[in-house]
Formats: sequence, C-alpha cells, structure tokens
Amino acid sequence: MNALFQQVRRTIRRHGLCPPGTRLLIALSGGSDSVALTLILRELAPNGGFSLAGLAHVNHRLRPTADRDEQFCRALADRFELPIVVSHLDVAAYAATERLGTEEAARRARYAFLHRCAADLNADRIATGHTRDDQAETFLLKLIRGAGLTGLGGIYPRRGALIRPLLDVSRADLREYLKARGESWMDDETNSDLTNPRNRIRHRVIPELDASYGGVVSASIARAAGLARDDGTWLYSLADRRYGELASTDAAGVTFSADELSAEPEPVRRRILLKALREVANMREVALEHVEAAADILNGTSAGADLPAARLELQRGKLVLLRKR
Repeated sequence: MNALFQQVRRTIRRHGLCPPGTRLLIALSGGSDSVALTLILRELAPNGGFSLAGLAHVNHRLRPTADRDEQFCRALADRFELPIVVSHLDVAAYAATERLGTEEAARRARYAFLHRCAADLNADRIATGHTRDDQAETFLLKLIRGAGLTGLGGIYPRRGALIRPLLDVSRADLREYLKARGESWMDDETNSDLTNPRNRIRHRVIPELDASYGGVVSASIARAAGLARDDGTWLYSLADRRYGELASTDAAGVTFSADELSAEPEPVRRRILLKALREVANMREVALEHVEAAADILNGTSAGADLPAARLELQRGKLVLLRKR
C-alpha cells in the first residue's frame, strides 16, 4: 500500500499535476479504478498541497446497471462527505445529432460535462482514473491504426485541466488496495464485450503477450508509450517554433515560402503542415491524407487540392492554404 501511494505521489510531482492550492474534481464512474483514485487522493490531499472539490458521475443510460452505479457513487460521496454532481446524458440522441458513434459521443459528452462541473465547483483540475493498463491498451490500439508518435504517446498525464494520477500503477494493484481496505466497486458488464476493440486488446491480445513473453508486458508497453510521448512533444514544440518563423497568416489563410518549407526535415514539415491546416480548418477534422495532399502540392506532384477544410495551391513559389467559407 505504501509503494502504491509513493508511486502516485511521484507521478503527481513528476508531471506537476497538482500545484499548491489545487482544487480537484474527481471523475467517479463506480469502477475499481475511479474508486481507488478517490480513496488515494483523499488520503494524499492533506499533505499534498491540494484539496478535493467534489465528485462527478455520468449516467449514460446505456446499460441496465447504470442506475445501480449512480446510487453506488452517491453513497460513496455521502460516506466521504464530498459533494457529487450527477449528469444524465441521452447519448443515443447526441450521437444521432452529431453523427457520431456511440462510444465517441459518450466520450465527448462526458468530458464536456466534467469541464462544466469543474467550473461550477471552482475546481482547477479534473482527475480521471486511467491506469498503466489503459495506457498499454491505448498504445496497441493506436499502433494497429498506424498512428505517429503523438498517437503512440497514448494517454497523457495531463491535457489542459485533465490529469491522470494513476497512469503509472496497474489495475491489479488498485484492486488489491481496495480489497485490503474492504472497499467494493461496480463492474461494467460491457467490459467483457469482445466486439469492442479495446476489450479484445484487454482480454485476448495482452494476455497472449503475457503468456508468450513470460511476464506482465503492460509495464513495458506503457514505458514505450511514455518515450513516444516525450519525443512527439519535442517534435511538436520544434514545429511550433518553426511555424512561427515560416508562416504568414492573414484573414484569407496561411502562406509559406515553398523553398523554406521544403528544406525542413520531413517530421517537422509534416507537423507544420498539420498546424497550418488546423489553422484554416474552421473546426473541421484534419486527417493524415490532408497533410499528405499538402505535401504533394509542396513537392510539385499536384497543382492544387480542395480539402474539406481548405483550398491548397502553389502560387509563384509559395504554398497557399486558403480558408473555405
């Protein structure tokens, strides 16, 4: 138990997750990870320089046991004398309106609620219960989809107000901690649904890797994700600096000297183009094929392209990305 607490402390300090005076909102689903997160942060808060603003629970109304989980979370909040805010989301309707898959719609709606809840409770940071196992699963999913360094970096310890204090500890260790404390949790029955890609990674791929290599591979995979994250972050910081030096922006769009941009190393050039496309995208999604289309115009294999986000052209030695109305 002491080792578990020390690891969480190290993660918080290493990534600056809870500066002195931080008020934390904890996302509580009722599962073992979020219950352990609540207990651990409650223990660490008095000497950690932060405080708990409250708990937030989302009832997606997608499972028969959703109301059971909500009642469990309310009871836990009452026992610890913490305020709790509960949201009932009609995910199916939101998914239909936004033309999203159910899982993506639930994710977006959940995070939007958490940020609103943090503002209402005057919380500076939102803590979620992502673990080392989640990190390994995310890395493998991204690898299968052909992601670059940013995607292979998986779950980041901090993204804006969102923090993940449990990212360096395993789900098994958290459950042992809860059992030692005599604490219960709610199991999500959909976690055994093997039509879900993450569940197939969790229940089939990783156990097979463990059996094949004679040990728990999640720690090694999560470490690889951390290395990819660090490298990707450095490359993006370099690309951001070069973007500021090379790009000319105005109301119409973004312009580069084709020769100057072509002279950049490909990993940096690709990230500069991605940043430029996002600048003119007007909230539309920018994909790898859009970046590749811009690269084709830059190297002269294409004269121009109409993308969902922008019109791209090569004009008198300049790559021009024009905003679409």
